[in-house]
Amino acid sequence: EPAKPATPPPAAHPHAGTDAKPMMDAANMQAQWKTPKITNNDKKGIDELYKTCEESMKKGDPETYAALVDFPVYMATDNSAGATFAEPWTKEKWMAMMKPAFENMPKDVKMTHKHKADQISDTMATVVEEHWMQMGKTKSQWKSASFLVKKDGKWKFKMMAEGGWGDMMAPKGAAMPSMDPSKTAQK
Repeated sequence: EPAKPATPPPAAHPHAGTDAKPMMDAANMQAQWKTPKITNNDKKGIDELYKTCEESMKKGDPETYAALVDFPVYMATDNSAGATFAEPWTKEKWMAMMKPAFENMPKDVKMTHKHKADQISDTMATVVEEHWMQMGKTKSQWKSASFLVKKDGKWKFKMMAEGGWGDMMAPKGAAMPSMDPSKTAQK
């Protein structure tokens, strides 16, 4: 009987020799995944986050608002041409961009909002927000979205997305700029 050809040794796994866990095939991954169950539908906690957020804006208090954010926070926007941009911001970068808006809030501004939260798990939620603002005779209405995480029993913003801010950050026709305030200082 002819000799069988030698079976080549198995190829080394791409993560061999590292601390990384080896990749599983899709069937094993699905079998081992534990579907998250929402055991605490925390509408009240999410509503409290937004109530504190709104109060801090009305008081012109960026520090209280910043305490509601899990830094680094992922910020996303676009411009009127539809170019999108997103990046993580540190607390320092967030404060540099947001503090002037809090400090220069007109006293006669009227703001209202409503939000619809969908929990993904006990510690993650997505929220779509609708905003209305009136300053004098000027009225504005817009939508935004956030991704929340629960830390130490409190909901915090981990991602904030609001359209239209890109046009303010670059000269007309320029590419979407970095959202780094040191690079986007307005003249």
